[in-house]
Amino acid sequence: MKFEDLIKPKTTVEFMEKFNNSETFVIKGNKNKFNKLITLEEIESVVNNGCNFSTPLEIIIDGGRKFYVEKNIPWTQFATKKSVIKQLLEKKHSFLMRNQSQINSKVSALITSIEKTFNFSADLHLYISPVVSGSGYNAHRDRPQHKIYLQVMGKTNWTIFNYNNNLPENVHALSEEEEVKYLNKLMSIELEPGDLLYMPPDTFHKVRNYNEPRISFSIPFNKVDDKFKKMDRTYIPFKKIFESNL
Repeated sequence: MKFEDLIKPKTTVEFMEKFNNSETFVIKGNKNKFNKLITLEEIESVVNNGCNFSTPLEIIIDGGRKFYVEKNIPWTQFATKKSVIKQLLEKKHSFLMRNQSQINSKVSALITSIEKTFNFSADLHLYISPVVSGSGYNAHRDRPQHKIYLQVMGKTNWTIFNYNNNLPENVHALSEEEEVKYLNKLMSIELEPGDLLYMPPDTFHKVRNYNEPRISFSIPFNKVDDKFKKMDRTYIPFKKIFESNL
């Protein structure tokens, strides 16, 4: 899937017009639009890889996120506390896995296409709630990155906010009490499978899954300094290489 396929039925010109106007908007899609981008088996494989990763799985808890890792481990710098994570998932906690732009060849192609379209750097964050009404972040904003959000499985309930002029510049997240003080609800959105949401930087938002388990792609992308190199997402066909020499 390339960027132009991702945003159908909109065209790239139509998307860019809203993008340049810093609009938050939704593109409705067929419920099966994204279901071949990832499998539950691929997610399970990454979740169970407890020691070979750059950024460990993070549990969404108390309105934020938290690592559960053990550092005093032979052979590796640290490893996830998988028994603790298993219990937390069973107790309705959602989780985040960052740096997943190479989880499979389809995802790699999509993220690379987004980078080429905007001449930005992009990543993939997987947000997963394995049970109904899983834990979620407090209202927060992301800066400096833009966000494309894909509803892959299940539904999510979004609240988008405007913020008051008296909100401190350095504040990125707000408790429910602070939310009343600084934010005004702009819109409520229910995303269904196949839907895409675009949010410009600095947009306060809050997400919940009230109806069913969900799998969501959050794709942050922004302009980076020229000193940084593009990630090499070349797919390595290991099985083909191996089997060709049997």
